Amino acid sequence: MTNEIKTSIQSVYEKLWEVLALYEKTDCYNTVPPGEKEQDISEYMGNKLLEIKREIHDSFLEYPPIRAQLMRIVKETAHFVGSYEVPGVVTRWKRHNPQLLFFDCAFDLMEKYPDIYLEMRRGLRDIHLSCYPDSELIAARKAYFERIRENDRLHNREYSEDRAFQEELLNTLKLLFEDAFKKYL
Repeated sequence: MTNEIKTSIQSVYEKLWEVLALYEKTDCYNTVPPGEKEQDISEYMGNKLLEIKREIHDSFLEYPPIRAQLMRIVKETAHFVGSYEVPGVVTRWKRHNPQLLFFDCAFDLMEKYPDIYLEMRRGLRDIHLSCYPDSELIAARKAYFERIRENDRLHNREYSEDRAFQEELLNTLKLLFEDAFKKYL
C-alpha cells in the first residue's frame, strides 16, 4: 500500500510541477501557451488545477490526512496562479524557501521610489507590503542574483528573472513535498 501511496503522491507532484513550470511560458500566467485549445488563461489554469484536485480525491479517498495536505498545496498553488503578482505566494512557501523573498516588489519600490517606500515602511500609506527588506536581506538578494547571472553566463543562457523565479517556485514545491511526505518518498 505504501508503494501505491508513493506513486500517487509523485503523480500529483509531477502535475503541480507542470503547472508551476508554465510560469515563464505563459508570460506569468497571462497567456495560454501556444497550441492549446482554451483561449482564456484563467479557464486553462483552472482546468489544470481541477484535474489535479480530481486525482487527489480519487487516489486519496481513504487517506484523509494525505488528501488534506495535498489539497492545501493545490490551494496555495491556485492562490499563486491567480494572484498576478510576484512573488504572490503564501507565507508558508516563503518560510520553506526564503529565496522567494528576493523577488518581492519591495525591492523595486526601494530602488525606483525610495520616498514612497519609506512612507510605506513607516505606515504612512494605506498600502502595506508583505516584506520590508533590511540590509542583510538586501545583501543576500544582491549575491543571489549575481550567482544567477553568472550561472546563466557560464551556461550561455540569456538571463531571465522570470526563469529564476520559476526555478525557485519549482524548488519550493520540492521542499514542500519533501517536508509533508517524507514518510512516503
